[in-house]
Amino acid sequence: MALPPKKLKPFLTHLNESEHVALKKFARVHKMTMAKVIREAILMRLAPNGSYLDGYNAAINDCATAIKATQAGSMTFPSGLSFADHFCDEIYKLTMKGNKNENAVG
Repeated sequence: MALPPKKLKPFLTHLNESEHVALKKFARVHKMTMAKVIREAILMRLAPNGSYLDGYNAAINDCATAIKATQAGSMTFPSGLSFADHFCDEIYKLTMKGNKNENAVG
């Protein structure tokens, strides 16, 4: 993923304490600046054709598929719904919505 050209525009954002600590730790572990981590995160979210969004949602679907494939997932509650049905309903709520065109850069 290409970083922006040398002319960088300043941008200010606010993080809560736990987000700041996590960002600082991530940057240190990966030997990069916190600013670079933030730039890369923004570029991923704005990736053309929704590639980040597609990948994220595919991972959500893969998790649900794996849960449905387990023996525990087939256990049924008195309501008639399976453990997988209940759990996957919650997982699907994590799916990111968005129009692929609105994420395009440029």
